Amino acid sequence: MTFRQFVRRGWVAGLAGALLLASAAGADARARSSVWVMKGAKNTVYLAGSVHALPRDHAELPAQLERAYAASRRVVMEVDLDDMDPLEAVQFVTSRGTLPEGQTLEQVVGPDDWTKVAKLAGSLEVPEAVITRLEPWAAAMVLTQFALMKTGYDPQLGIDMQLAERARADSKPVDGLETVVDQLGIFDARSLDEQKKFLVESADDAPQLADDLRRLIAAWRTGDLKSLEFELNKERTTAPGLYDELLGARNRRWIPQIEALLSQDQDVLVVVGALHFVGHDGLLELLTKAGHKPVPLRQ
Repeated sequence: MTFRQFVRRGWVAGLAGALLLASAAGADARARSSVWVMKGAKNTVYLAGSVHALPRDHAELPAQLERAYAASRRVVMEVDLDDMDPLEAVQFVTSRGTLPEGQTLEQVVGPDDWTKVAKLAGSLEVPEAVITRLEPWAAAMVLTQFALMKTGYDPQLGIDMQLAERARADSKPVDGLETVVDQLGIFDARSLDEQKKFLVESADDAPQLADDLRRLIAAWRTGDLKSLEFELNKERTTAPGLYDELLGARNRRWIPQIEALLSQDQDVLVVVGALHFVGHDGLLELLTKAGHKPVPLRQ
């Protein structure tokens, strides 16, 4: 079975959602909030930290996010989930994430690391044929997605998907700050050595994924920004270039789009993975440096 056949048999959800588990959660410990507010001339822009996948018993929206959604007439997300074609990610992977003819992932990563990767694939019931022709970054995406789902964390229950479905029912427009291709392109642009390291570390980290996610969810619920920033900095030391692209660089690209929302007449809710608010290159710091005053939305 090939990757494309595997997808057509039902796996279409969350490839780009698995992309950024680093963006899992976050809120200001002093504010106990995962939603911030900025005032425009005629409107309010709400900035909300998102969790991209949640277990069913922790899928409820925080009270501040419920308030922000109710007040907003438009929702802006990392990706426009309302209009996203699930096969767009598949097409990108098959065209850009596939190894040259005659080359296999085992040859690229070497026999020792391939043993780790194949063992993980077997434990997740992912046939080797699904990943054997993929570049390391794409194989890591697939395995991370299935490891995520095995823990009981469902992208369909993530804050983004919940809000997208609710906005559709409420006839609220949904827009994206970027596309799925933009997101996946961050990984595709990494060197082969970086991709191999990312794949092997993903395989090594998979057994701890459930525990890692539980810590992130707890931090999101309690508003422990310092703990999240600590975890992020640990990850950054292992792959600084990748994490700078995943977070800081994207934040900088988003700032002009977020600033433009302040000139609108209607209130807007911006929902992105909440580690985008963390640190010196987080959205809160960048917006403050740009002269804006994001403040926590109190309960």
